[in-house]
Amino acid sequence: MKKIMKKIQLVFLAFLFFPLVSLADPFDDIMAAMKLGQTSGITKFFSSNVELTLLENEGIYSKQQSEQMLKNFFSQHPPKNVNVQHKGSSAQGAKYAIIIYEAVNGKFRTYIFMKDNGNGLQVNEFRIERE
Repeated sequence: MKKIMKKIQLVFLAFLFFPLVSLADPFDDIMAAMKLGQTSGITKFFSSNVELTLLENEGIYSKQQSEQMLKNFFSQHPPKNVNVQHKGSSAQGAKYAIIIYEAVNGKFRTYIFMKDNGNGLQVNEFRIERE
């Protein structure tokens, strides 16, 4: 009887927890990765090709190229603090966020645009500009 009750409790807890998982905001994960300067935590949300702007460099790059470019940016501008300035979404399901990235050597405005490309929400545009 105790084993059956434990299984029922586990199933009940799983149903309670499952909706919370689906409500996870990818911007929270991206911000956490930015705070650590961890590029893989950011680029895991990138589509296969991303419109990337890093200061003066602008173009459409592959996920791998983008990761290397972000790695270089974070090595030149190590993180100090990260704050959301604004988040929003469109009626078509696209999402965007404006994040202030504070590095040890300056502040930067980060713009992230995500939309569903058939594989869930993915970053299509990622910009970092001087504040």
